[in-house]
Amino acid sequence: MTDLTRRRLLQAAALAPLAVACDAWGGKALRKLVGQSAAATFRIDADKPGRAVAQTLAGLSYETLQVIEGGYLSARNTDLVKLFRELNPHGVLRIGGNSSDWTVWGEYRGAIAAYKPDGRGPTTPYVLRRENIEELAGFLRATGWKLIFGVNLKIGLPDMGAQLAAAVRKICGDALLAIQIGNEANNFEPDYAAFIEAWLPYAKAIRAEGIPLGGPDTGANTDWVIAYAERYGKDNVLLSRHYYRGGEKHGSIRDLLSGDPGFYAQVDEIMRVADARSLPFYLSEANSYWSGGRDGVSNAFASALWGADYMLALARRGVACIDFHGGTLAVDQASLGKTVHPHMGGDLTARRDAVTAYYGPIAGDGTLGFQPAPLYHGMQLAQRFAGARMLSARLDDGGANLTAYAAQRGDDVLVALINKDIHRDVMVSLRGLHGRIPTHDMRLTAPALDARRGTVFGTAAAGMRVVRGGDGKAFALRVSRGSAAWLVFRRQA
Repeated sequence: MTDLTRRRLLQAAALAPLAVACDAWGGKALRKLVGQSAAATFRIDADKPGRAVAQTLAGLSYETLQVIEGGYLSARNTDLVKLFRELNPHGVLRIGGNSSDWTVWGEYRGAIAAYKPDGRGPTTPYVLRRENIEELAGFLRATGWKLIFGVNLKIGLPDMGAQLAAAVRKICGDALLAIQIGNEANNFEPDYAAFIEAWLPYAKAIRAEGIPLGGPDTGANTDWVIAYAERYGKDNVLLSRHYYRGGEKHGSIRDLLSGDPGFYAQVDEIMRVADARSLPFYLSEANSYWSGGRDGVSNAFASALWGADYMLALARRGVACIDFHGGTLAVDQASLGKTVHPHMGGDLTARRDAVTAYYGPIAGDGTLGFQPAPLYHGMQLAQRFAGARMLSARLDDGGANLTAYAAQRGDDVLVALINKDIHRDVMVSLRGLHGRIPTHDMRLTAPALDARRGTVFGTAAAGMRVVRGGDGKAFALRVSRGSAAWLVFRRQA
């Protein structure tokens, strides 16, 4: 560290208690004090609790083809099992994606019409076998995760769907949370009515086996979810749809960090219907950019800040689970009708990154081993709110690209401050924490927003601590540009 850098850190630490005192004079004094940094105020109302954050908040999604190829979602992959458990001991794994609608059940003995390639999928259908499900069941036992499993709707064989669903339930047991029928049927059915006409025979056959359903697992059709909930919600254990920020061709760090308020308004619409029917709502497949993610964006540190913010914004609205899509690059691209040959140069870290879908939260495979990608660390931050209850709060962001969240767990108040601003640090004044002192200060950082390595979510270093104000009524801390803070404030005895 240079002397200049050290001097600036010391100056920042020295300014923080003054910032608390000056904040009482108003934002103008605080802005003058912090110089080029933005000055923000986050006021928390601990007397106005909001929604509870589900333990299932952080989840993962994989293609059915990832299960068919074997050797990935396996209890033998102890590093992967550990990463799942460390992310969320109560997680939900969703198996589906495009490849689910190109998959046939290997034990089905009924007639199957000649397979017609659609130009995106394989030339012959994928075959899922019993040993594939058994390997998946072992992985679920090792991780303690629950399962959402998708069956092929496009093929139009309700009996096969029901037989596969019954086999998954028998082999996976209580780990099976729900069966979903079809993946993004909006891409191959002309409208919602046509989807329901195709869906109903499957639903009847699967319900006859006493197997729980979830759906409609549509792409971006909020109207489908609402209509489905109103008519068929009573037959389901959860509602679901997908979300991507946009297409990978338009992906950029600036775009990713800009937010998506229009989508959050749609979530509010869905939650009103879900609440009325006491159904949890899942984003059963989600990530930054569709068509496999944007290389250099979806696998860069910016995705960690986006992921943490996205998850907490949804948790505040009552979403129960977000399953981030991932897996190997080969499988992910195959699900898009593409073939890739990863560049395998560099060290082990680089090779694991090379074989991974660009937006995958976990990098690696069964041969190379596994490691967390940047997005994983953002998911970890958000998952630390699980089991808490969101609190009412008001943020004055001072013109910076800053988001903030607060929740209460027991006597502790949890705070997340996510500075997505590319250019400015933010000095944040925290209000409404009367009688509490800071006990934890963890930072989500990396060398740069486009960095693929070096993401850390850990205890703050010296000079980056929360500083308590002299009157005990406010705290202040600097959140560097392109970073986030997770804090705990505990009531004094």
